[in-house]
Parts: sequence; C-alpha cells; structure tokens
Amino acid sequence: MVTIINEEIEHYLRGLVPERPGIMTEMERYAAENHVSIIPPEVARFLTLLVHISGARDILEIGTAIAYSTIWLAWAADSREGHVTTIEINDRRARKARENIRTAGLEDRITLLKGHAVDIIPELQDRYDFIFVDAARGQYGWFFEELYPRLRPGGLLVSDNVLAEGRVITPDEDLRHRQKTAARRLRDYLQMITSHEGLETAVMPMGDGIAVSMKK
Repeated sequence: MVTIINEEIEHYLRGLVPERPGIMTEMERYAAENHVSIIPPEVARFLTLLVHISGARDILEIGTAIAYSTIWLAWAADSREGHVTTIEINDRRARKARENIRTAGLEDRITLLKGHAVDIIPELQDRYDFIFVDAARGQYGWFFEELYPRLRPGGLLVSDNVLAEGRVITPDEDLRHRQKTAARRLRDYLQMITSHEGLETAVMPMGDGIAVSMKK
C-alpha cells in the first residue's frame, strides 16, 4: 500500500474506515507479508462510494492482483446484481485471486481473465459503467485509447497510482531511466485526461494518487 500523504494523516484517515470483514483484513495481511501491492482501505472505501453514487452495474478492472479491490467493487455493485470483469497477467496472483473470490462467495459476480491486458482488452465486446485501472502505469495512455470507447456515457474511469510516489513532479535528472520514462508517460496521461473534451476529471492525492474521470 503506497501512499503519498503525511503518515500521521494517513493513519488518522485509515482509522475512520469502518471495520473490514475478516476476509479483507486477511488479504491485507497477505499482501503486506508477500509484497503484493493493493489499494489502501481508505481508497477501497472511496471506490465503493463511487460505485454506489454512479449506480454502476457493469465494471471492468485492469489489474486484479489478489482480488482485494475486485471484491470491494463486486460488493458495491451487488445490490444491482452487478458484475466485475477483471484482468490479471501474473499466474500466481491470478490463482490467489480466484481462491479469494471463491472464499468471498463471488464466483457468479466476478469473471477473472488471465493474460495480458494489451491482448485481452481489444477482444472485449461489452461496454462498462465503471472502469478501474490499477496496472502498469507506463501503459495508461494505451489503456485509455482502448478503454474510452468501451466506457458508457456517464460512466467513470478511475485511474490509480497516478502520482507515482511524487515522481510526476520530480525533475527528470533526479530519476533513474525507467522512473523517468514512467513519470513522463504519467504526466502525459494526466494532461490528456484533464484536458480531454469528452471527460470531466479530478485528480486527488489519495493513496498514491487517484484520478476520477466521467465520460460526458
């Protein structure tokens, strides 16, 4: 769980999040012990609220990891009999995600597609009310070109980790080559979604930075 805000503020905000079900605290423990990046509980709470407010039913997630955010999204859409389609490239994490989805009793609400999002997204025929992107940040621009046509008008595109631990404002000369490339691509991505005529976007310093875009 990477965050960019003051540690004391982060601790306080996390303390305001209602107690999570046992399966979620167990997933948080597993993620910490196995160095798996998942969204912080306060970001999970925010996503849940966005799904409720938007009334989303058809949800797409890019980057399942161990299905922590996936399960929160499915629970949020459950009252509308919603469905989450999620994509994960890593074999081990996909197996753990399927296990967690079974434990949560959500096999009928979640479809996990194992493979590279670059290969899978172009094959998707559905359109979505809500798309959550939490994957390779250097590919966010490519993801957008493929995902925008698949987002329904009024739908939300939520992009996670867009501030990259503050590297988006770090001078290039202070970054390693890979960091420099990723930071430059994220700056371009943020510029694109905040100036795109078909979107209304807000970028917030929550977690490691989160951008919420609504398709007009």
